[in-house]
Amino acid sequence: MKYKKPLLVTALVAGILIVIAVAASLAISPVVERKAEQLLNRYATRARGIEHFTFSRVEFSPLSRSLTLHDVLVVYRSPKGLRKSIDRLEISVPIRAAACAVPALRPYAMPEKGSMDICNAITADGVSFSMPGLLAGSLEHAAISGIAADAGHIRALLDGRRPDPIDMLERTQLDGLDALRLRTTVQTGNGSAACNLEAFRLRGLHNLGIDEMRLEHLKASTNKESAELALFGMDGFHAPDAATLRLLLSVRLTGQKTEQEITGSIEHILPMIQQWLTASVPPVRVLAIEKGTFRGARPQDVMSLDLIRLDWLSNSPREMKTAVRDLVLPAQLIESNGLHLPGLKALRFSGESDARDENGRIRETGYLSLAQFGQLRYNASYTVPGGVFNFSPDQLLSMSLYDAAFTFVDQGALAYLALNQYDPDMAGPYFNQALDYGLPGTGNTALRAALKSFVDRPGTLDIVKTTNEATPLQRCVDTDTLGRLWRVTATPGKESLYDQMRRLAPAQ
Repeated sequence: MKYKKPLLVTALVAGILIVIAVAASLAISPVVERKAEQLLNRYATRARGIEHFTFSRVEFSPLSRSLTLHDVLVVYRSPKGLRKSIDRLEISVPIRAAACAVPALRPYAMPEKGSMDICNAITADGVSFSMPGLLAGSLEHAAISGIAADAGHIRALLDGRRPDPIDMLERTQLDGLDALRLRTTVQTGNGSAACNLEAFRLRGLHNLGIDEMRLEHLKASTNKESAELALFGMDGFHAPDAATLRLLLSVRLTGQKTEQEITGSIEHILPMIQQWLTASVPPVRVLAIEKGTFRGARPQDVMSLDLIRLDWLSNSPREMKTAVRDLVLPAQLIESNGLHLPGLKALRFSGESDARDENGRIRETGYLSLAQFGQLRYNASYTVPGGVFNFSPDQLLSMSLYDAAFTFVDQGALAYLALNQYDPDMAGPYFNQALDYGLPGTGNTALRAALKSFVDRPGTLDIVKTTNEATPLQRCVDTDTLGRLWRVTATPGKESLYDQMRRLAPAQ
């Protein structure tokens, strides 16, 4: 019982403080709201690009330090006639950031150096935008959270100065950005184009990088073409450093430039791109596209994919995985480039590869599958000059191959290639004659025999490098050494080349 009285006193004091706080909030809210209205109207009248700015009311919550505007309407002078309306716009800022907006308090609230939180959250509901005769769109909901920026840049902006945009972007941080149901229609000279996006998500924008980004259920269309995508995802993106990015943006490939000037600009850019791609931190950790469909002007011009994915795990040591699943291309796309594929409406491609550094050598395994053509499985190790990829053709041609094994299962590839050159009666003799001419000498006897067996009845080819010693790539395809470097075994298929060709093109 002796503790009962102090507890009652404490509860009474706490209750009084709560009542005082609530009363103070009720008292201060109208003052802040009137001040906010004045500042916003003053900003609208002074802003060069704004022609008209209104809102129905403003609300302030001292507990959450949030300011809410209702029925916002903004009409811009440039681009001419652009209108933007927002049903509800809520902005929540830290006390320190709010104090920095007051000139008298700025010297005490603004830190001299480092990063500063400038906004807890910005939320917008019911956004619409339009430009007469050109653009119309809407956004159901958008939310930005955790905005921080460099104190020096904030001070410069408040003083009316413009910091370097690349430096400003590098030192800006954003915890998250979410958007739901974006709808846009653009009028063009040939009709209209529409774009719908169900959801957009971004996490962790900092140091010119993004931790995670997702675009979900994207649809775009014109009068003749359309595209759909279930997901575009990216994790661990790192842009080039600020100095490199500034140089890249300074190089212009358009305008009044000669072909020599454009070539010089490209040659100037390539080393910077190579440096970015080969840095110790990969430019992107994961890149994925899922469930995509692309339709052209004609009904037969349809491309689709189930998955394309890149896992760029490391550059030091090298480790990268790629996957393609059910990439479907119309056969007419290939035939337009001169390859005739009778009876084939589409090409279906799948594949995977896994490349990683093993004691200074790149070990790569994987498979490639093209439906009704064939499947290739491989396992090889190799090195490149300098030990680090720079993504140049010269470096790839100068690589050295150690051990290697390939297995190819023919499912029609040889027959389709033959149909573009020969009739069924002559394909076999022509191929055999080409082998005799291209692989002369006794050193290639076993190799010729295996390939002739494969030509006669296309089935399975097993190709294995006979030595694990480093061999320059150009020497690996030298006809004088092929028979000594490679052991080839052919397993006959069920059909002869002649029968396959007759089945694929009966009238020929």
